[in-house]
Order: sequence, then C-alpha cells, then structure tokens
Amino acid sequence: MTIRKSIWVAKPLAASFKLFCEEMSEWWIGGFRGKDSRPRLELKVGGRFYERTADGSEYDIGQVTAYEPPSLVAFTWRAPSWEEITQVEIRFTSEKSGTRVDLEHSGWEQSARTRDAQSNYDTGWGMILGYYEKAIKTAG
Repeated sequence: MTIRKSIWVAKPLAASFKLFCEEMSEWWIGGFRGKDSRPRLELKVGGRFYERTADGSEYDIGQVTAYEPPSLVAFTWRAPSWEEITQVEIRFTSEKSGTRVDLEHSGWEQSARTRDAQSNYDTGWGMILGYYEKAIKTAG
C-alpha cells in the first residue's frame, strides 16, 4: 500500500518547490528527535535527508534519490526503530495559478512494523503538508 496526499498551493511552481526543498527546516515542525528537531535536505541525488536538533546533533533519515527542480524530489525514509527503508516521492505540477503537490510514500508492505506504522504516517503527512501550506501562505 502507498500513502498518497495531494494539495494545491497558491504559489508558482518554482517558488513552491524552493520553499519545500530549500526552506524545509523553516516550516517542518518537529522530527524523530523532538519538537526542536528540523528536517533538512542536501539538494542533490545521493544527498542526505536528515534532521538537526537545536544542539546541533544530527540523525540521518534517508538519502535523496531524485532531485529535479522544480518538479520532483524523492528520498528514502527510515524511522529510528526500523530496519526497513521506505520511499517518498513528491511531484510539483503547475495547475491554474498555483502548484499541485502530490506526495507518495511507499514500501509499507515490508514488515509488520512498517504495516503497523502506516496509518500514523498517513496522519503525519497530512500534518506536515498542513505546515507547508501555512508556510506558503505566509511566504513573501
């Protein structure tokens, strides 16, 4: 099974992609290491997807598997308690006077642990995209 989420934001394609990828640590609230942890992307294939805490410590979540501005970013995802690696793909498409953002998070069928976590991630991705939407609305 795959988690699928789609939203529309009132910003042009390039600005929407840039805010999501380059400014992720400004709008994505919380992470595996607590509410003061902020996810970050190294903007290249093979780059790290990781979070950094307020004290500067880091935790690797995954690796960037696709980076094609302004239309696609993808990365692997592994929670601290998992051995399994899942995949996240986010596509950005011009639509009307804004951008459609389509997220897919796959790989849940690998184990009982990932299958059990899927519904929490479904809810979590809704929250994360809500943070992103709020950031889009307040971005200059």
